[in-house]
Amino acid sequence: HEQHSCLALVEITDACNLRCPVCYAESGPHRPGFRPLEQVERMLDALVKSEGSPDVVQISGGEPTLHPQFFEILEAARARPIKHLMVNTNGVRIAEDREFVRRLAEHPRNFEIYLQFDSFRREALMELRGADLRRIRRGALEHLNEFGISTTLVVTLKKGLNDDEVGEIIQYALEQPCVRGVTFQPVQAAGRKYITCPPGYS
Repeated sequence: HEQHSCLALVEITDACNLRCPVCYAESGPHRPGFRPLEQVERMLDALVKSEGSPDVVQISGGEPTLHPQFFEILEAARARPIKHLMVNTNGVRIAEDREFVRRLAEHPRNFEIYLQFDSFRREALMELRGADLRRIRRGALEHLNEFGISTTLVVTLKKGLNDDEVGEIIQYALEQPCVRGVTFQPVQAAGRKYITCPPGYS
């Protein structure tokens, strides 16, 4: 088998500080488990053994920034031959904890924040995320701009809900010094679940 992954997800926790109605993993405060550093290191080693030098690895969850060993996990990933490292986040901790963002800025090379950014409207955010995150999104980008951390905005797109905001989101992204791109991930209702199109297929 000669295929290689274009993006590898390393899920370090099932816990999250949101209860997103569209979450396919059913993450949330009701799932408090964190994978220990030793297990995450084995996961990274298995990935490197399979891929050699993985092109892109995304630290994910749940909400990975909640992990008590988060920065140790980042160091473990950086110690391996991973070409580009991303953190998939809802931005809550980035908005509320400036010192946390300062520590993120210690990883400037081939590092990126993959930040949820679905809508400018309360009603759309309530349907997708179960919370009005407009203040959180602004605060997160203020901190990411302040420390110059490379960021991609990630839009979960639902037809008839927020698909009319595509142009406005792109224009807003162009005004943010830290933002390097925007990813649109459409959702499809499938039974009781939503399926979100993964990065690279949007």
